[in-house]
Parts: sequence; structure tokens; C-alpha cells
Amino acid sequence: MYRIILLAAVIFIGCTTQNIKTSDKEVLKTIKQYVENQDYFKLKAYYEKHNAALAKSHQMYYKAIIHNVFNNAEESNKAIELLLKEDLSVLDDTLMNEIYKIKIFNHVNLYEYADAASASKFVQENYSNLNDSVQLENLANEYKIWNALAGAPKQQIVKAEDVRIPMNRDKVGLFNIDVDINTITKNFIFDTGANFSVISKSLAEKMGIEIIDVDFFVTAATGKKVKSSLAIIDKLSIQGLVCRNAVFLVFDDEYISFPQIDYYVNGIIGFPIIEALDEIRINKENEITVPIEPKQYTYQNFALDGLMPIIAVKYENDTLIMHFDTGAASTTLYSPFYDKYKDEITQKYELQKFSSASASGAVEFEVYIVDSIILSVANSSATLQKLQLHKDRIGNKSSNFHGNFGQDYIKQFDEMIISFKSSSLLFK
Repeated sequence: MYRIILLAAVIFIGCTTQNIKTSDKEVLKTIKQYVENQDYFKLKAYYEKHNAALAKSHQMYYKAIIHNVFNNAEESNKAIELLLKEDLSVLDDTLMNEIYKIKIFNHVNLYEYADAASASKFVQENYSNLNDSVQLENLANEYKIWNALAGAPKQQIVKAEDVRIPMNRDKVGLFNIDVDINTITKNFIFDTGANFSVISKSLAEKMGIEIIDVDFFVTAATGKKVKSSLAIIDKLSIQGLVCRNAVFLVFDDEYISFPQIDYYVNGIIGFPIIEALDEIRINKENEITVPIEPKQYTYQNFALDGLMPIIAVKYENDTLIMHFDTGAASTTLYSPFYDKYKDEITQKYELQKFSSASASGAVEFEVYIVDSIILSVANSSATLQKLQLHKDRIGNKSSNFHGNFGQDYIKQFDEMIISFKSSSLLFK
């Protein structure tokens, strides 16, 4: 199953000598390290405690980052606007490069695609020397998407009351919901780990959806690139919910079909639609409740890496950062976890070779099988068994994340609550 990893946000902080002179060096060093490690949960807590020790430009800079990753794009852009009104002579090109990348993501999250395209073009034209070939390729590829969507209206969610949405598990254990588009009802995977929604080309054509032919690629979890087109669906209904102007990637059927196991995907409801619901509650009966009025929570353990949700997970006395993926049947651990606990792992387990078949071909990899591990989220804990731990990085991208958090934890509880408004995830 593809994990759609279209966007990769790697934020490296460039600091000017002028700002260092007016900010506490140790505070600045610590904050910079948290950002480089993408350890946003510790970053937020540390910034809130020590931001008075920073110069105003640094305060606005890190505030923009924190609001961005904690799903408050409007406040992030306000911080950027204030930052850019400061004396620009104290902002070096490295910092400007990164602040405009944050600006791109903010506009995408606000469905302001023309502004996202403009910010992307600005980076490519002014700071190409500060981005490596892979980053420039990604920027150019993503620019095609934002530019193609420049005239698109903003996505809107309409809900008149609390809504209950039944889910069913398909043959590979993924959640599916019924989606109505143009009088046709089909089951789509419901997947927080997909940072865009997806529809198969054959179904889009059957539903009479206009396909925008844009020459761009997305990257699967295997690291392989597949071609995609775009579609803007004017109206889709999910029980009592209506979503207007939803952007979908359109994949050729072969890229989301698995004939070897007789498994075919109609489409995926991804993060941009799910996040716009403000709060979702999923119970053990596989029913989603979307309240018309979201509650307030204070855990602040849920954030964004670009368009990919991430969570804070406790392991022993440590806080891990993991991708949050309701489309994953089981939790997987990544190489940063191995690097951190290498001695313990190599003493207890042996490397094993596996191969994985997907629509893009077979991939071989080496993993440790972790017999048992206790993880905690907010005020909940659960024991997970037989986890794959990857010794080496997956695909062609380095990552600071310790793993991918899946359904083997989720299904041990009666209810999971995701509050996008309060940046909180909890289990009951």
C-alpha cells in the first residue's frame, strides 16, 4: 500500500551573527538543535519557557515554525509578516530560504494555492544555491501542483450537526468509508497518513470528474516515483458531511491496484479533508463521530511535518516522534530508533531479510523483529508485539522520526480522539 509522501519538510536554521549578538547563545543553540532534529514537541515547550531570551527576529522566526507544525497556519503567516517587516539586513539568505518554505506549507494548508506557487517560485528564483538538487527537484515538482491549482476555490466543510460515519475494514485491514460523488457511492480508504486524497483514474472518469493533466510525480514509501494528475471535486458527501472543492491526486489504476492479492483501491480520503473536520472520534465499533463543536484538549502531542501528521509517543523515559498513520495496519520502527537503542537491540535480536511487493515492484530490506514493546500516548499505554524495526533508512530520504504509528495500538482502545483544533491525540 502506498504511503503518499508528496511533501518533505526539512527545516535547517540559519542564524545571522547580528541576531546571535542579541539573543542568548545557549537558548538559541538549544532551539536550533530541536528544529534540526524535528523534535517539535520539545521545541514548543522550550520556546514557551525561554523565548524572552531571544531577539525579536528570532522570536518571530521560531514562532512561525511552531505555529506551522502545530496546525495554525494563519498565525504562522502573521509571524512571518512581522518578521519580514524587521530590518531585512539582519536576515541572511539561509533564514529567508527557510521562512519562505514554511510560507509555502502555510498557504497549502489554507488552500491558498496561488500564494503557495508564488512563494515556491520566489525560493527557486532567489535561493537556488541554498537548496541541493533533490530539494530543487521537489520544489519544481510541487510548484507544478500549486500553479495548476492557482485558480481553485478554497476547500470547505459543511456540517449541520454531529455526524456518525460507519467504517469497514477491507481485506488488508484498512478502514473504508462510503463516499458519494456525482450520485455514485464508492468505498474509499480513510487514511490520516495520506497527505493528499487520491482517486483512481478509471473511477474519476466514470464519475465524470474533470482531470487536470499536470506533469508531476509523487513518491511512494518505497522511494519510487509515480506519475499523477489532479482533480478538484466540486462536492463529495460522507453521510451528513459535505466537502466542497476537494483536491485529489488522480493515479492510474495500476499504481493503486494489487492484482496479486485481488485488492483494488477506489480512492483515499486523506489528511486535507480529515483535518478540516476539526475533531474526529473513532470508537471500537469502527464508527467515526464528527462533532459539530470540537472540544478543547491540552495534550499538545499532535503536530504536522509538512502535510504528514506526527505524534509524541512515550517509550520508557523517552519521547519519540512518530508519523501517525491510521492507514497502517501495524506500527513500524525506523532507523533513528535503532541508532538510539542500538546496543539493546543488537544484543536481543538478529537481522532478518524481508521483501515487500507493491504496484511499483518488489523491495528487499533488513529488519529486526521486536518481540514486545510498551508505548504510551497522552494518558494511555499499550503493549505492541512483533514490530519491524528498520536498521537502515527507508526509501531515498533521511528522517529523524522514530517510526510509523499504526492500528495495532489504536485497536486496543474503545475510542480514539484526534483534535486538529487543539493539536491533541488521546485514547480512551
